[in-house]
Amino acid sequence: MALLFGSPFLASGGAQAESLSILPRPFHVIAHRGASAEAPENTLPAFERALALGVVEVELDVQLSRDGVPVLFHDGTLDEKTPLRGPVRSHTAEALTRADVGSWFDREHPGGDRRWAGTTLTSLREVLQTFGAKLRYHIELKDELEATPARVIEIATEMGLAPRVMLTSFHRAQLDRARQHAPGIPVCWLLDGDYRDRIEAAAAAGFAMVGVRASKLTEPLVREAHSRGLLIRAFGVKTDADMQRALGTGCNGMTLDRPERLVQQVIERLRSPE
Repeated sequence: MALLFGSPFLASGGAQAESLSILPRPFHVIAHRGASAEAPENTLPAFERALALGVVEVELDVQLSRDGVPVLFHDGTLDEKTPLRGPVRSHTAEALTRADVGSWFDREHPGGDRRWAGTTLTSLREVLQTFGAKLRYHIELKDELEATPARVIEIATEMGLAPRVMLTSFHRAQLDRARQHAPGIPVCWLLDGDYRDRIEAAAAAGFAMVGVRASKLTEPLVREAHSRGLLIRAFGVKTDADMQRALGTGCNGMTLDRPERLVQQVIERLRSPE
């Protein structure tokens, strides 16, 4: 089984890295949309916070703007989280990267330590320019536009960061397009539905990893993925119970809004009596 990314998932060593050494290798601690419990998701401050916590792998959602620029945003429409309306593809990159997403975060987290109003959406290029080789990027191809995979790969390659990128998506067609454009970039298929059939299909397609919702992840699924040469990680990890459950399956990583909690969970496991 290939070691993806080939570097530690924590930026610093010491007790954190030592405690996590008991996990399967490779194991990916991934800050979900950055440290999205502490700063607006998919924004520069969220990735800055992840790095400050010592986490070097981040997940980010990309969609194409009307003028073909990859911009970070998760939802199908902008309505709930920004002053704009409609899908990302209906607006220019200039309009999108001026749109305030921080005010939405403040409304969702009224007791937060600081206010985020005025924090704007950002582009993929700006994220890569800001953090460069400090981070490793799990880039989710969120829309289904045919041009999206190629545009993302072109920017990452132009900036010399393609070796630090894994492309992910729920949309199988987007991953196939990515593989056609750049066969060397690893991809992760995020699964819903019939997991076993899709694990078999992912292996046959030469994908590197599959993702399964934490509530559906089981030891047999992990063994099935591993037997076919696939890594497998959990998404939808929201609570400590989700983390404990995913850890018990022997999976190869997880995305978390609070990635520091995983380190704490592992340390607590080490300290608890048998």
